[in-house]
Amino acid sequence: MSNSLNVGPATTPPKAAGPSADSLDKELIDQLHAATLKASDSCFEIKKLCATVLVPTGTLVALFSNRTLGVAVFVAGILVISFFWLADAVSFYYQRRIRVKMEEIWERRAARCDEQWDPPSTKKVTPFEAAFNGSMSFYALLAFPVMLGWLLYLWGVIGSPVSVAP
Repeated sequence: MSNSLNVGPATTPPKAAGPSADSLDKELIDQLHAATLKASDSCFEIKKLCATVLVPTGTLVALFSNRTLGVAVFVAGILVISFFWLADAVSFYYQRRIRVKMEEIWERRAARCDEQWDPPSTKKVTPFEAAFNGSMSFYALLAFPVMLGWLLYLWGVIGSPVSVAP
């Protein structure tokens, strides 16, 4: 006597209808597009924050250095600009990486549809290209007056103590 149940030949249950590859790719593209927009907004916000932080930084450094204009004020300004530039470059780099990934998914969807598709090509960027592109000229424009002030200070044209009302 056998204790096993004889059920008959093994059958596989029918698969439930799930999302198609096209709908999954569309959902992925939508998510990547939202991430790209978020990264783009981040780049703009980083630029605004840099401009906002730059002036108080110079003021605080001057205040803590006996209310005199010194090299520390200019170094602090350049450091602030450099840190924000780096953060913006990283954000720009990942924004471009996401766009390249979106293009790969679009190409995959187009291949399934056997349609001719000619998207605008998104060029992969290197970290160097991300740091030195047109949108980063903002930081060069911020650094120019700081560097000019530093040179004028070194030449002795400016350099009197900063007068701060008590």
